[in-house]
Amino acid sequence: MKRLYRSRTEEMIAGVCGGLADYLNVDPTVIRLVFLLLLFAGGGGLFIYLILWVIMPLEPANGSNPIGVAEEPENQTPVQVEAPKPARTRKTSPTKKTEE
Repeated sequence: MKRLYRSRTEEMIAGVCGGLADYLNVDPTVIRLVFLLLLFAGGGGLFIYLILWVIMPLEPANGSNPIGVAEEPENQTPVQVEAPKPARTRKTSPTKKTEE
């Protein structure tokens, strides 16, 4: 099922037109022109854009689920990491300074 989101990739101001274009399978420029025409035809485009900006959720980041709950990977064995071994230090004998 396709959901309506504000776009993260086709974003000029808030991603509303890009999200609508993705949902309707049209070019984002067409949606932007429609909003521009509505803006000049009485200001309705700005009001609708602002309402959609508030109502539409932002598109989830790639690889994440839409509700934002972390999913546990299936059938993975835990990785065991060994503690780092202490660094070896060389014992050096004190050097004598000779006066010349």
